[in-house]
Amino acid sequence: MAGTLLACTLGSIVTIIVILVTTTNGAPTSVQCAVNLPIKNWASLGDSYSNIVGGGLQDYEKLMESDPCLQGKKPQYLSNPDATIAYVSDQEVPKLLKNTNFVTLSAGANDIGLVQILDACVYNFIGSASLDCSRLLAEAATFMSSPAFASSWNNVLTKTRSVVGQNRGKIHVVGNAAFFDETTPSCSQTSLAVYAGAGQQKYLNPTVRKNLNELVHRFNWWQNYLVTKYNRAQVPNGDIRQYPVKFIDSDDRFNGHRLCRAGITGTGSGDINTWFATGDGLKTPLTRASYQKLKPPATCNPNGGWNEYVTCRMAKSIQRMSYLTLTKSGSGTTLNNWERIMHPTTQGQDAIRDEIVSQIAQGPTLSGYNLRILPLGASITAGFASTDGLGFRKTLYDTLRKTNTVSYVGSQGTAPLLHEGHPGWIIKDVDTVASVSLPSRPNVVLIHVGTNDLLTNNNIDQAPERLGTLIDHVTSVAPDAVVLVSQILPSSRPGAFNNFVTFNARVASIINQRQVRGRKVMKVWMPITTDDLVDGVHPNDAGYNKMAQAWVQALQRAAEKGWIGAPVRA
Repeated sequence: MAGTLLACTLGSIVTIIVILVTTTNGAPTSVQCAVNLPIKNWASLGDSYSNIVGGGLQDYEKLMESDPCLQGKKPQYLSNPDATIAYVSDQEVPKLLKNTNFVTLSAGANDIGLVQILDACVYNFIGSASLDCSRLLAEAATFMSSPAFASSWNNVLTKTRSVVGQNRGKIHVVGNAAFFDETTPSCSQTSLAVYAGAGQQKYLNPTVRKNLNELVHRFNWWQNYLVTKYNRAQVPNGDIRQYPVKFIDSDDRFNGHRLCRAGITGTGSGDINTWFATGDGLKTPLTRASYQKLKPPATCNPNGGWNEYVTCRMAKSIQRMSYLTLTKSGSGTTLNNWERIMHPTTQGQDAIRDEIVSQIAQGPTLSGYNLRILPLGASITAGFASTDGLGFRKTLYDTLRKTNTVSYVGSQGTAPLLHEGHPGWIIKDVDTVASVSLPSRPNVVLIHVGTNDLLTNNNIDQAPERLGTLIDHVTSVAPDAVVLVSQILPSSRPGAFNNFVTFNARVASIINQRQVRGRKVMKVWMPITTDDLVDGVHPNDAGYNKMAQAWVQALQRAAEKGWIGAPVRA
C-alpha cells in the first residue's frame, strides 16, 4: 500500500488515520486505518521470518514502526530465529506485556524442517551424503496434516489470546511467500549448491521450483485453515469480521519479484527487484579452514538452528570429504548470512508490512461501482444444500447492492440471482459452459470449481492445470474482468481432504502466474472448515454466509488495487 499521509485524527474511542493511496490505475483514493482501541502495546512473536539477522536487512516489524496505521508504536521484540511453535508458546508468549493488544506472529517453518528441506533440495550443505529432497517434502506435508501440528497452533493462539483478548486486541499470523517463478527456463542450469564439482550441484529446474513453491503454499493453507478453526470456535455466530485472529497472506505481492523470474540471469539474487536472499556471494569470504574454526566439527550441533545447522554440517562435510571445493555461494557467505537464505530482503519485508497494514486498515469503501457478476462453478455456486437453494448468492447480492449497482449473469436460476453453477460438473464442463455467459461481459467473475474432479478421481494431478485453462478462457473473452478464484472448500469425504489441500496449493501458483502476465486474477480464501459442511462437501447456511463475506472482502481488495472498472457493453 504505497501512498502519502493525508491527515491523522485521533478519536476518543477509535484511532482513525486517513492515507492517500495511488491505485494501479493511477486514481487516488483514501484508506482509513482503524483499530478497535488505540494500540497500547504490540509484540512480535515467532521465528526468523520476523527476526532477520545480518546484511543490514530489516524485518517487517521494524519497517512497521514508522507506519501511520501503527501510530508510531515500537514492538516488543520477542522473536527468536530458531523458534518452533512450542517455543513461541512456552518462551515468548509468557513475556508479553499485560496490556498488549496487537501481535504479529510468524511460526511453523522450523517445525516442518524448512532448513533441512532447503539443504536437500537446493544447497547440499552435507555434500555427497545429501538428504532426500522428495522424502523431506513428503514428510513435511504429512506433518502439516498431523494432530500435533494442529495442537501446536491451537495452543499458541490460545495462550496468546489469553493476553491479547483481555485488551480487545487481534493476533496477526503472517504467512510465507513462494520463492520462485517456476515456469521460466532461465534457472534450469543454475545451482545454489555450496560445493562445486560433479554430483554436488542441485539445479533449480522447474520441478524443483514447483515443489518448493507448493511446499510454501501448502504451509500457508494449513496455517490459514487452523486459524479458521480456532476463529470458528471463538466466534460461533459466523461473523468473520469479529474473528480474533487474522491470517496475513502477502504472497501475491511478490509476483514479479521472485527468484528465477523472466528477464534476469540465473536466480536474480542481489538484484534490488529480487525479494529473496539466497546467500550467493555475500560479505566476507569464509574459507574451508574458517568453517572448521568457527564451528569445530567435533563439538558443533548439526541439528541446531539455521546458522548452527548450516555451518556445522559444512564443517563436518569439509573435514570428512577433503575433495570438496566451496563454490561462490558457499565461500562468500558470512556466518550470520546463512540465516537469511530464502528469506525476504528488505524490499520483501516491506511488502509484508504493506499487507499487514492493509489488513488492519479499512480500505476504500466498496461503493458506487457497477458490478455485473458471473458466479461460475458447480453445485456450491448453485447453492446446493442451502435452505433457500441460493447459497452465497443472495447474501452477497443484498450486501453489495446497499452501496453499488449489482446484476448477476448466467443461464441458471431466476433474476436477479442468475448464475452458471451446474451440480456435479467437472472443470472441463464448466469451461465449456462458460462460453454461454461470458459474452455478457461480466466485470466480476466468481469461480469455485474442482471439487467434482477430485471426488471422482478425474486425472487429479492435472486438475489445477485445467482450472488454469478455464481462467485463461475467462480472461481472454473478458480481459477487463476481475476474476476471483476461490480455493475449493475442504471435504470430510474419506480420503479427500489431502487431495483438496494439494489442489489448493497448486492453484495458488497458477493464479500467481496469471498475475505476472497482467491478468486481474486473485486467490480467495474461504473461511470454511469441515464443521461448516452438511454432507462432507457442501456448506450449511452459515457456511454460505461466510463465503458471501469472503467474496465481499476479495472485491474490497480488488477495489484497492484499482482493478474494478465499469462493465463493457455486451
